[in-house]
Amino acid sequence: MKNGIIAALIGTIAIGGALGAFAATRTVETTTNIELAVWRRSSDGVLAVSARPEGGSWTNSGRLEMSATGSSGLERSEIVTLAVPIEVEVEVPDAPVATPTPAPAPPSLPVAAPGTCCDVRGMSDNIEARERVVVIMQRVIDFADETYGFTHSGGITINIAHTAGGIYLRYMEVFGHRPATLPDTCSFQEGEHLFLSPQCRSDEEVLATEWFERAVGTPELDPEWLSEFAPDYFLTHFLTDRRPDVREHRFSSAIFFERATDLRRGRASEDMRELAFVYLVREYGDYADWVRLHRHTTAGWEVSAAFEEAFDVTLAEFYSIFEEWADHQKILLIASSYGSCLEAILNITGYKGGFPDYRVPLEEDHDDDGVVCEGTVG
Repeated sequence: MKNGIIAALIGTIAIGGALGAFAATRTVETTTNIELAVWRRSSDGVLAVSARPEGGSWTNSGRLEMSATGSSGLERSEIVTLAVPIEVEVEVPDAPVATPTPAPAPPSLPVAAPGTCCDVRGMSDNIEARERVVVIMQRVIDFADETYGFTHSGGITINIAHTAGGIYLRYMEVFGHRPATLPDTCSFQEGEHLFLSPQCRSDEEVLATEWFERAVGTPELDPEWLSEFAPDYFLTHFLTDRRPDVREHRFSSAIFFERATDLRRGRASEDMRELAFVYLVREYGDYADWVRLHRHTTAGWEVSAAFEEAFDVTLAEFYSIFEEWADHQKILLIASSYGSCLEAILNITGYKGGFPDYRVPLEEDHDDDGVVCEGTVG
């Protein structure tokens, strides 16, 4: 009985968290005094047993049967279990409790109405042109939603015209005044209104670019590599059905000739910065994770906190991961490089009339295009 009470006590302490971190690792040894009494009724000899904490109140089992015989030949009663309430006061030092800084609740990604895209204003006499611009825009929206799980919020009204001058008229119809000049002669947007000139209204890249800005805005994060290549990544995947790849020649060249540590120091080249972004959203996480990071920052999160929530690693830890990966890739590139154009010609296939500069690093890149030995490869 004593062991059962102690076990229950320790279990209660563990469940209640009174010992904090000690509950799972500390062994508690103690004793308690339990008073037992056997009672016999004088009128008929019926027996009963009671128990209590020392000096406490009795707990009665009721009638006690003496029907069993032990191995020693002595008569004994049936085995009775009694629950005896006790109070134990345990003093433990207060564990220091870190008060977490509450982070803003993650913002939800807005969802456009299913199956809808845009209102179109202008060129009412050319239904085909109106429908074509909606079809292209809907393709962009579907691609973003199905591939990366994000979309725009609010409505989109596309304003088109037969001539460039007609865009001025569309603008005046919306805002009530004619602008002195258009913000852009190809395309621009204000609020929910997108304005497309005649030469751009069927351009998939233009429409995808404008929609991305409508959905995400113009992201500017610090460090800048976290946002400056996000639009191009999206456009490349949409337009070519191919995502940027860390094995592209320009990225391999950056790995070979630069220090990956320059990224965290803020002095990496454009190719190295873009490589870091592509590695982040292809090899380490996903583009949808970047979208979540950006949504958090627009909701007021610090970049470092948003990055850790989105990619489950701190920014400093990611720098170390990226640098280790890039250093390993550099070793592989050095091992596969050649000392001259002749050696390269005898061993590997040419590329754009020459070889990537990291394959033959001792040869000079005369036009700074990342290709050497030009003219020597047929």
